Amino acid sequence: MLRFNESMMCFNFRSLFIAVSIFIAGQTISAQAVNPTITLFQLPNGGGAGQDIPAGTYRVSGKQLATGVKDAVFSVRVGNGVRVRFCDDDGQATKPNGVCEEFGAGTHDLKSVNFTFIKVWVETTVAAAPPVLVFEGANWSGRTQAFTTGMYRADRNEFGKVSNDHAMSAIVSKGYRIRFCVDEGKWGRGAGDCEEYEDGRYNLRFADSISFIQVIDLSDKSPADDTLPVILFEDSGQAGKMQGFDTGTYLASQKQFGKIPNDTASSISVKKGFRAMVCSDESPEQKCEEFGEGKHDLKLKKAASYLKVWKNDM
Repeated sequence: MLRFNESMMCFNFRSLFIAVSIFIAGQTISAQAVNPTITLFQLPNGGGAGQDIPAGTYRVSGKQLATGVKDAVFSVRVGNGVRVRFCDDDGQATKPNGVCEEFGAGTHDLKSVNFTFIKVWVETTVAAAPPVLVFEGANWSGRTQAFTTGMYRADRNEFGKVSNDHAMSAIVSKGYRIRFCVDEGKWGRGAGDCEEYEDGRYNLRFADSISFIQVIDLSDKSPADDTLPVILFEDSGQAGKMQGFDTGTYLASQKQFGKIPNDTASSISVKKGFRAMVCSDESPEQKCEEFGEGKHDLKLKKAASYLKVWKNDM
């Protein structure tokens, strides 16, 4: 962890030298062996003297660095594949009014000189990024949990490392949309105040209140579930996750149940003119139930592995 000495407190980039060792896998590597990843400038838009800062984490007072510079506005130049974060609370986002600024490639002006913490790191490649990352801290800090396409409810402990009512910020990858709601809702598909975002980085409007998360793959052009003849639901009373089906035969073992995992369906909805058969094993000779038009709870709850949908010609 870098600590600037007294001679560095004055904002004099000509004489400023960063002496830092980066510890990786228990070994010490000199900063001189690491190519500089960002450059911090004393003026806006990359103006004035600049200081290269290599990858690592640093404790340094922006206010002290700005001593003697009237109306100081720092700027930072960030290379491709690199990110930098400036925080006023050592990057922990624990203070009620803790603020961070984070930047990717390009030249950026900082909004504040009140930072006490700098972190520089190599950015995760887009190909390796999950659809959504949700953070317990503002400005993409604190504990984090990755989410793929689907619905997630806090009342079912589906938030992973992020606790109920603790989500505060998120990173959404290109090609996805995320929906946050403060309640799971009567139907278990999100209710109350909700907010939606596509690709980008966001601090949540309803932070510290989120109990439902839905991640949507924008490339999925499948018909809306409620437009199809038959819908299976995760919960009784046509609640929870839902998956629509057209005429045909579907096996859970072949991942043909879509958003309803094997042995989780509890209710069904069948449109006029169609019938459906649900079986607990992938053979119609085993325990099965047959349904006509209407909404029905399954007697064989949490056991469905086989579904057949056909038109009712009678």
